[in-house]
Amino acid sequence: MKLKYLSVIVISLLLIGCDPVKRVLRDETKFDEVAQEMVRRGYCVNDTIVVTKVKDSVVYKDSIVQKLVNVPCKDFDTTIGRARIKVSSGVLTYTAADSVVIRKETITNTVRDRKLEDILKKDISSRDQQIDSLKLSVRSSQTENKELKADLRWFQIKFWALFVAALVIIFRKSLIRLVGGFI
Repeated sequence: MKLKYLSVIVISLLLIGCDPVKRVLRDETKFDEVAQEMVRRGYCVNDTIVVTKVKDSVVYKDSIVQKLVNVPCKDFDTTIGRARIKVSSGVLTYTAADSVVIRKETITNTVRDRKLEDILKKDISSRDQQIDSLKLSVRSSQTENKELKADLRWFQIKFWALFVAALVIIFRKSLIRLVGGFI
């Protein structure tokens, strides 16, 4: 019976001692990896800020104001400043150009998570560095390829020159007889 309790205690101590949470909390690099993944998944929003932008704009809108009033008066027509006064058949007409000011205020709220932005910026810069290094290796491979092609062409020229020279040496007597017959 004591052995049974002792084995349960030993097994439980082993399981508690192998706790992955404690391993992560003790090791700084593992903790940083877990923290970055937590931020990427959006679990930690404690450093999120709200950026508020206020945009104020003024719009001038021209309009025409016209009023009619019945008055016993002679007919006349005149302009004073931006207003026109006209009396015709006992009706006074007042017409004026007026500017109306319309004020418009726009408020924009943007939620930003600075920690996530920093992590993503680091990811982007590391990817950019990888792309640049791969581009550089491709360029160097292309220059090596061009050099090898030039060497191959030169080798082919040498090979065919030696081949023709060997044929001439081997068949020189036959060639001399053949050429001598034409000359």
